[in-house]
Amino acid sequence: MNKRQVMIVAVIAVIAGFFAGMQFSGTSVEAQAQRPQAAPAAASNAKEPVATADEFKSHVLHYPDLPPVELVKGSNSRLVAGEQSMISFLKMDKNSFFAPHRHKQEQIMIVLDGYCDEIIEGKRYRVQKGDVIILPSNIEHGAYIYDQDVTVIDVFGDVRADYLLKMTQAMAAMNTKK
Repeated sequence: MNKRQVMIVAVIAVIAGFFAGMQFSGTSVEAQAQRPQAAPAAASNAKEPVATADEFKSHVLHYPDLPPVELVKGSNSRLVAGEQSMISFLKMDKNSFFAPHRHKQEQIMIVLDGYCDEIIEGKRYRVQKGDVIILPSNIEHGAYIYDQDVTVIDVFGDVRADYLLKMTQAMAAMNTKK
């Protein structure tokens, strides 16, 4: 896939995922767009108008509404892709394994909860809540997950076409179940 095709797929996938996620959310997009926002004291001086519901929907996603995508057995993600970057809200199940792999995208992993042994170029690194792992392009990495689930956010410097494909397939499957 060339860069233009990846970008088109990314835009379609994000839009489809957003609207598919609305079907499973406990809160409608309109309600999310109109939810009351506590205004800090400094906001009372704000001169900018409040975004309309349509404007809100064009810039804001509620990631828990996105469908989970199985990346590998025991690892499910809610993916968000822009034109030039991608974020994965990833949960790795306890007692699972994310096999060592490599990809051209630089990856920054933020551990939100739990711990695991991250494998980086054949060495184990014990990482836990609060740790940030920087994985340069094409570096081999994977993970052993032990007695508790691990929740992370992965930030990719470029959109991953393989994850976009999985996301698109998950959304298509979800739409056929309606």
